[in-house]
Amino acid sequence: MSATATAQVNARIDPTLKRLGDEGLASAGLSPTEGVRALYELAAKCADSPARLLSALFPDAKAEKDRAAEAERARKLALVDKGATLFEDAYAPFGSACDSVAASLSLDELRDFAYDEKFAELMGWVR
Repeated sequence: MSATATAQVNARIDPTLKRLGDEGLASAGLSPTEGVRALYELAAKCADSPARLLSALFPDAKAEKDRAAEAERARKLALVDKGATLFEDAYAPFGSACDSVAASLSLDELRDFAYDEKFAELMGWVR
């Protein structure tokens, strides 16, 4: 690349990040210009694979996304577990035992019952 064929890039970043970034680049023997040029070269190489570019720029993002997905799965499982005792939990503060038919059904039976009710509604069989 010739010295005359250049373009200027302007970016605004936090001053502390700039200072720390300059120090990191210097410790690797790079100037800020060389660092920005390397970033653009990486972006150009990964133009056909944005996921590859994002993975190179943010290597911890996938692990964080996986952790968030696992936390969401755990939250949903906790809700399912709570739903399994919903009737008992509602009756407990009143000192009464739940004698609902639904309380004695398994989750599979409850699901089937709900499907049957929904089907009956769709068919117009419900009064």
